[in-house]
Amino acid sequence: MSGRQGKNSTVRQKVRSIFKASPDVILIVDRKRRIRFMSRAMKGPRPKKMIGRDATRLLPKRARPWFRRAIRTAFASGEGSRFQYPTAESVWWEIRLIPRPGEALIIATEVTEARIHQSQAIRHARLATIGVLATSIAHEINNPNNAILFNAALLARVWDEAAPILEEYHQDNGEFSLGGLPFDEARTVLPGLIREISHNTMRVKGIVENLKHLARREPESLNELVDIHEPLQAALMILNHKIRRHTDHCALLSAREALTVRGNSRQLEQVFINVILNALQSLPDRNRHVWIRVAAEGAQERKQVLVTVEDEGVGIAPEHLAHVTEPFFTTRSANGGTGLGLSISALILRNHGAALHFAPRVGRGTTVTIRFPGESLSGVVP
Repeated sequence: MSGRQGKNSTVRQKVRSIFKASPDVILIVDRKRRIRFMSRAMKGPRPKKMIGRDATRLLPKRARPWFRRAIRTAFASGEGSRFQYPTAESVWWEIRLIPRPGEALIIATEVTEARIHQSQAIRHARLATIGVLATSIAHEINNPNNAILFNAALLARVWDEAAPILEEYHQDNGEFSLGGLPFDEARTVLPGLIREISHNTMRVKGIVENLKHLARREPESLNELVDIHEPLQAALMILNHKIRRHTDHCALLSAREALTVRGNSRQLEQVFINVILNALQSLPDRNRHVWIRVAAEGAQERKQVLVTVEDEGVGIAPEHLAHVTEPFFTTRSANGGTGLGLSISALILRNHGAALHFAPRVGRGTTVTIRFPGESLSGVVP
C-alpha cells in the first residue's frame, strides 16, 4: 500500500469514527438506494446486516414514496432535500439528503423533542393572541350587556309596580291580553322572563370577567396573608344554590386550625368556585358526594396547605386530562360551558406558587388537589 493510500485509508477511518460517534444516523447510498455505509441502527437490523440492502426499508411505508423521488431527483439534478415523518411509536425523524458524486449522504435526526417544543411555542403564541383579543372582546360585550342588565332591573321594578294595577283591572274587567299573552298567563310568565334576562346577563358578565382575567398581564397583589378557610367558605356560600341543585351530600372537612397562605383572597375564592362547581356538575345524580378537605403537611415552620375536592362524578376521560386547563376547552359546551373556569384557576394558582393536580377515576369521580406553599399562624377558625 502506497503512502497516499495509507493516508486516505486513515482519513476514511477517522471520518467513519466521527460518523459513528454522531447522535444522528448517517448513511451513504448509491443510485439504487443500496446502503454502502451506515453509522448506527435506527431500528431493526444492525448496520452491518443492512449493507447492500435498500435504504427504503428503514422508513415506514408512507414515507417511502418521498424517499424514492428524492433519491431520483438528487442523482438527476444534484438537488438536496429534507422531510420529517413519525414512526408508529410517535418518534419523529428528519431526513436530510445531500447529493455527492456517485452517491448520496443521508442524515437522519430524531426531532421528537424539537417538534414538542415547536408545538408548545405555537400553542403559547395562540394563547397570547387570544389574550390580546380577549380584552377587546370583553370591552365590546360589556357595554351592551351592562345596558341590558340595567334595563332588566328597571323592567323588574316597573312590573312590580304595574302588576297590582293590572290585577285590579283584571278583576274589574275580566281577561285581557299583554303582548298577545292572556293576562292569566302573563302574570306568571313575565316575572320569570325578567329574572331569566337578569340571570343570563350576570352570566355574560362572569364570562367577560374571566376573559379580562385571562388577558390581564399584571397580577393583582398577592401579598395578603389569607386564612384559606375564608375564601373557601365564601365560595361555598356563593355556590349554595348550585350545591342544593346537584347533591344532597356536600361536606367541608377541616381541622379548626387557621391555615394561612400568602396571596389574594378574591382570586382564591374564584379558584374554589370553579373547582367545586366542576365537581358538582360532574355528578350524575343527587346521591353522589362532594367532599372538600383542608389539611396541612410538613413542619410548622415550612407547612404546606392542601385543599382537595373529591367528587363521585363521571371522572375525566384519559384523552381529556391533558387539556382540562386549556382556555376554551370544555366537554359541556352544550350545557353552556365556556372552558374558562379551570384555565383561569390554573393561571391564578401558578401566580400563587401553588400546584394543581387532577387524579381522575373514570366512572367513579375525580380528586383535585391544590397544594399551597403555606405560612402558618397559630389560632382557631372562628
